[in-house]
Amino acid sequence: MITDEQFSFINQKIKKSSISSKEIQDDLIDHFCCLIEIEMQRGQAFEEAYRKAYIQTTPNGFEEIQFETFFLLNHKKIILMKQFTYISGYLFALTTTVGAFFKIMHFPGAALLLFIGLMGISFIFLPLLLFNKFKDKVFKVMSEKLKWIFGTLSLMLLLVGSCFKVLHLPGAMVLLGIGMIIFGILFLPFLFLRMFKSSQEEATSN
Repeated sequence: MITDEQFSFINQKIKKSSISSKEIQDDLIDHFCCLIEIEMQRGQAFEEAYRKAYIQTTPNGFEEIQFETFFLLNHKKIILMKQFTYISGYLFALTTTVGAFFKIMHFPGAALLLFIGLMGISFIFLPLLLFNKFKDKVFKVMSEKLKWIFGTLSLMLLLVGSCFKVLHLPGAMVLLGIGMIIFGILFLPFLFLRMFKSSQEEATSN
């Protein structure tokens, strides 16, 4: 049986971990205690039993448990969010394309279609896309995060600036200028830095 001191050790380890959900913490404590008791009944010392329980339950750290639990509990919401993101991107891109065609053909409604399409891409699709990327934790390094943030921001400004320019609205040149500055000074360095590091890693591995 696990002593009070050993139970306190397990409890502190899990309570001090990155897991914030009390329910998950309590479940993990019970799970760890069961596994450790089984190993100790087989003759293992507490320290070795705890190590085996940790490797078996959380081989990649406690934060993986919280992420997997969050994903399972919110799986449907996450899927719906991604579907809404891609559908909205398609609809706004289609609206922009139709608006551009109407503009070329001098059909009525071109300005409204362009405005809806470009604004939708800028302020709905791109932020949702970035949000989904961060939710999926696809960025392993800070430079990759900054690349996506600055790339998204510059694209938003360039799209809005282009929309203002086509529709002859004030502030178009300012938006385009800021967008180009962010793209050139902030986005491109991170883009080529990642490409350079990737090439170095490939050269090292070969």
